Amino acid sequence: MLDTVGYDPEVAARLFKALGDPVRVRLVALVRRTWGGEACFCDLATEFDMPQSSLSHHLKILVNAGVLQRERRGTWSWYRVDETVLDTVAQLLTPGGPLREAAACCD
Repeated sequence: MLDTVGYDPEVAARLFKALGDPVRVRLVALVRRTWGGEACFCDLATEFDMPQSSLSHHLKILVNAGVLQRERRGTWSWYRVDETVLDTVAQLLTPGGPLREAAACCD
Protein backbone atom coordinates (compact mmCIF):
# COMPACT_ATOMS: atom_id res chain seq x y z
CA MET A 1 0.00 0.00 0.00
CA LEU A 2 2.64 2.51 1.01
CA ASP A 3 6.27 2.31 0.01
CA THR A 4 9.34 4.31 0.95
CA VAL A 5 9.22 6.37 -2.27
CA GLY A 6 5.61 7.51 -2.17
CA TYR A 7 2.07 6.53 -1.51
CA ASP A 8 -1.10 5.73 -3.37
CA PRO A 9 -3.44 8.69 -2.86
CA GLU A 10 -6.48 6.63 -3.87
CA VAL A 11 -5.74 4.03 -1.19
CA ALA A 12 -5.15 6.78 1.37
CA ALA A 13 -8.42 8.51 0.46
CA ARG A 14 -10.36 5.24 0.71
CA LEU A 15 -8.92 4.58 4.17
CA PHE A 16 -9.66 8.08 5.44
CA LYS A 17 -13.16 7.98 3.97
CA ALA A 18 -13.86 4.65 5.68
CA LEU A 19 -12.58 6.04 8.98
CA GLY A 20 -14.35 9.38 8.50
CA ASP A 21 -17.46 8.38 10.41
CA PRO A 22 -17.72 8.20 14.23
CA VAL A 23 -19.61 4.89 14.12
CA ARG A 24 -16.88 3.29 12.03
CA VAL A 25 -14.09 4.66 14.22
CA ARG A 26 -15.90 3.23 17.24
CA LEU A 27 -16.32 -0.13 15.48
CA VAL A 28 -12.60 -0.36 14.75
CA ALA A 29 -11.76 0.55 18.34
CA LEU A 30 -14.21 -2.04 19.71
CA VAL A 31 -12.85 -4.80 17.49
CA ARG A 32 -9.25 -3.96 18.42
CA ARG A 33 -10.06 -4.10 22.14
CA THR A 34 -11.82 -7.47 22.09
CA TRP A 35 -10.17 -10.52 23.52
CA GLY A 36 -8.38 -12.31 20.70
CA GLY A 37 -8.63 -9.26 18.46
CA GLU A 38 -11.84 -10.31 16.78
CA ALA A 39 -15.49 -9.59 17.37
CA CYS A 40 -18.73 -11.24 16.31
CA PHE A 41 -21.42 -9.15 14.67
CA CYS A 42 -23.80 -10.25 17.41
CA ASP A 43 -21.55 -8.68 20.07
CA LEU A 44 -21.02 -5.48 18.09
CA ALA A 45 -24.77 -5.08 17.52
CA THR A 46 -25.38 -4.84 21.27
CA GLU A 47 -23.08 -1.79 21.45
CA PHE A 48 -25.03 0.35 18.96
CA ASP A 49 -28.54 1.74 19.03
CA MET A 50 -29.22 1.34 15.32
CA PRO A 51 -30.82 -1.18 12.98
CA GLN A 52 -28.70 -4.20 12.11
CA SER A 53 -28.83 -3.19 8.45
CA SER A 54 -27.18 0.16 9.26
CA LEU A 55 -24.48 -1.53 11.32
CA SER A 56 -23.91 -4.02 8.50
CA HIS A 57 -23.51 -1.12 6.09
CA HIS A 58 -20.79 0.49 8.25
CA LEU A 59 -18.98 -2.84 8.62
CA LYS A 60 -19.17 -3.42 4.85
CA ILE A 61 -17.51 -0.05 4.21
CA LEU A 62 -14.69 -0.95 6.61
CA VAL A 63 -14.25 -4.38 5.00
CA ASN A 64 -14.28 -2.95 1.45
CA ALA A 65 -11.63 -0.39 2.45
CA GLY A 66 -9.49 -3.17 3.92
CA VAL A 67 -9.65 -1.83 7.47
CA LEU A 68 -11.47 -4.92 8.74
CA GLN A 69 -11.31 -8.52 7.62
CA ARG A 70 -14.48 -10.59 7.76
CA GLU A 71 -14.84 -14.33 8.28
CA ARG A 72 -18.14 -16.18 8.19
CA ARG A 73 -18.58 -18.82 10.89
CA GLY A 74 -21.94 -20.47 10.69
CA THR A 75 -24.60 -17.78 10.68
CA TRP A 76 -22.37 -15.04 12.14
CA SER A 77 -19.66 -12.83 10.74
CA TRP A 78 -16.49 -12.25 12.73
CA TYR A 79 -14.34 -9.15 12.24
CA ARG A 80 -10.65 -8.52 12.78
CA VAL A 81 -8.64 -5.32 12.21
CA ASP A 82 -6.06 -5.52 9.44
CA GLU A 83 -3.01 -4.15 11.24
CA THR A 84 -1.17 -3.41 7.99
CA VAL A 85 -3.87 -0.89 7.10
CA LEU A 86 -3.45 0.85 10.43
CA ASP A 87 0.30 0.87 9.82
CA THR A 88 -0.36 2.56 6.47
CA VAL A 89 -2.45 5.27 8.13
CA ALA A 90 0.28 5.77 10.74
CA GLN A 91 2.94 6.10 8.01
CA LEU A 92 0.82 8.68 6.21
CA LEU A 93 0.46 10.78 9.35
CA THR A 94 3.85 10.34 10.97
CA PRO A 95 6.16 13.38 10.97
CA GLY A 96 8.13 13.22 7.74
CA GLY A 97 5.45 11.04 6.13
CA PRO A 98 3.82 12.01 2.84
CA LEU A 99 1.07 14.03 4.54
CA ARG A 100 3.33 15.67 7.10
CA GLU A 101 6.62 16.17 5.30
CA ALA A 102 8.09 19.63 5.43
CA ALA A 103 7.26 21.97 2.59
CA ALA A 104 10.01 22.59 0.09
CA CYS A 105 11.69 25.87 0.65
CA CYS A 106 12.76 28.11 -2.12
CA ASP A 107 15.67 30.51 -2.19
